[in-house]
Amino acid sequence: MGRFNNFIYTNMLVELPFVGKKYTWFSSNGKAMSRLDRVLVSEEWMQEWPMGKQYVQRREVSDHCALVDKDWGPKPFRTIDAWFMERGFLNMVKGRWSSYSDQGNAFTVFKEKLKCLKGDLKVWNIDVFGILESTKKKILEEIETLDCQACNGALDDDQDLQRLGLVSRLKETDRRMKSLLSQKARTNWLKNGDYCTKFYHSSLRWRRLRNEVKGVEVGDQWCEEPCTVWGEAKRFFESRFAATKDLGVRLDEVEFKSLTWEDSMSLIRKFSVEEVRDAVWHCEGSKSPGPDGFNFNFIKKSWEFIEGEVMAIMNLFHDRCCFEGM
Repeated sequence: MGRFNNFIYTNMLVELPFVGKKYTWFSSNGKAMSRLDRVLVSEEWMQEWPMGKQYVQRREVSDHCALVDKDWGPKPFRTIDAWFMERGFLNMVKGRWSSYSDQGNAFTVFKEKLKCLKGDLKVWNIDVFGILESTKKKILEEIETLDCQACNGALDDDQDLQRLGLVSRLKETDRRMKSLLSQKARTNWLKNGDYCTKFYHSSLRWRRLRNEVKGVEVGDQWCEEPCTVWGEAKRFFESRFAATKDLGVRLDEVEFKSLTWEDSMSLIRKFSVEEVRDAVWHCEGSKSPGPDGFNFNFIKKSWEFIEGEVMAIMNLFHDRCCFEGM
């Protein structure tokens, strides 16, 4: 048992979250039960499929319960702060942004531009930025090949330069991986720590476990089917935020302090660029303002060429008092 636990710790394996019954094996008479079946995966696996869970199925002929993984759909789009470490990334975003259509009102234009940009960034992330773990592995293999050649004889000048370039790329890749893991773990107090420590990986696992929804209760039945969970979540929030004609609140004979005329006018005047920019810059960079997946760091970095569309939206909102078409 000790050797097996040491194997798990040495290889940094983690167990997928359990959903369903607590035990996976039952004796024939039902008096003994145990959790014998487990699924252990690597950190790389968890990064590729962060929503993975093991669902315990009912027993049939066997005295063991089958473990299966259910599809909860694709991972949601999220902007990555490390993208800005790629040379020319911001210029690429600026060029794509200006190439999109600007037909319609300010709300529609901004929404459609974000939608188009999201698709382009997904392709760019795969074709250009790449998977950092795979990139690092390839660089290490190339450095190892050159090191083996150096052991058998001196490298020529071109090979020396090649090795220096690989080491530089390795450091840059490590820096990007550190930024990505810090963003995923959302650790604010440990800025300069080693991203390979157990702390970072524990933070990632804990955040996933804390945020995940394993199932919902429908009536008196507990359900873990993804489609049912989606439907119940949608129904819950629709009923929670549904507008009603009568708010049921009465404020008769309640005296309120009144504002001066100057204060009243300041509340209804148009938004200035300075106050909108100040509001954006006071938001924590890695947090996303909505389900589109673009965080505030992305908005701040892109402010130079999206400022016009943002202010057009704010002005239209000021005139109509609502966000239409978003």
